[in-house]
Amino acid sequence: MNIALVGLTAREEVALGMLVGKTLPGWQCLPATDGPRAPMPPADLYVVDLAGRGMARWTDAAQGELLDSLGGAPAVLVAPAFDQTWSALDALLIQGQPLVLLHKPYGVEAMRDALQQAAARAVPAPSTTLQAKKPASPGRPSAPEARAVSRPLLPVAPAPTLPPARVLPVPAPMPTVAAPVLVERTLACSEFQAQMGPLSGKPLFLRRLAESLAQQHPFELRISFVNRMIFHPGEQWAASNTPAPALAQLCRDEELAFSVEIDPIDGQDARARAARLDIPAEPLEALLWTLAHDFADPKP
Repeated sequence: MNIALVGLTAREEVALGMLVGKTLPGWQCLPATDGPRAPMPPADLYVVDLAGRGMARWTDAAQGELLDSLGGAPAVLVAPAFDQTWSALDALLIQGQPLVLLHKPYGVEAMRDALQQAAARAVPAPSTTLQAKKPASPGRPSAPEARAVSRPLLPVAPAPTLPPARVLPVPAPMPTVAAPVLVERTLACSEFQAQMGPLSGKPLFLRRLAESLAQQHPFELRISFVNRMIFHPGEQWAASNTPAPALAQLCRDEELAFSVEIDPIDGQDARARAARLDIPAEPLEALLWTLAHDFADPKP
């Protein structure tokens, strides 16, 4: 079985290729390297990193583009850490397409199970009754390949042996009355950048942070030898061990804020640094809300 890897980093492609080679005999990975929005190559199954595909957050347009690109093929969709927007996938559409949603960070077992689940759900149940209802017409050959099939059937283990917990369709959307509880303490990057614009009069530290977020690339703020802040806008997470008093001082003291070093880093390196420094990751929008709410108007 050929698995196309779409939107993954080179390191993720190597790791996934090793996983498939060791645990799924007869399967092989084919990296897609034509760019984030290029047509997907032919394959039996896809692994799509949504952020790498340019779809870090769910929208109607992103969902439509994704489903059109897959063309009914089975896929494992890898969503950014802490992202909940892709849970909005239309359940009615997903019922007709074998998709499994997997959030970063994931383990070896989770990815292997997701691959098997997506492949198993793509295999239609055999039906001799259906074949009996369509006898060959006189004078026409009766061939099984007369029905158009976009992709070959996939030789995988039967679905009942696989854990069903992570398989789409997703549960029914939450009632709208619950939405304010989920979003009242979050602030999107675009909103943070608008509030902390160059002429906003807000603290220099927050304005520099907003400028860095606009680059849409992972970066690290070195506050001190010990205190760091790591941001990954593409995967919508951040990690910080900088205490509130230090943040308040940065927002009061422009000279101190100007001295903070901001270094762009690789996405994989961002996760490695956070783990090495033992700094837990948190949703980016929650941290931005805290910064804007608690530190944007510092008191002398």
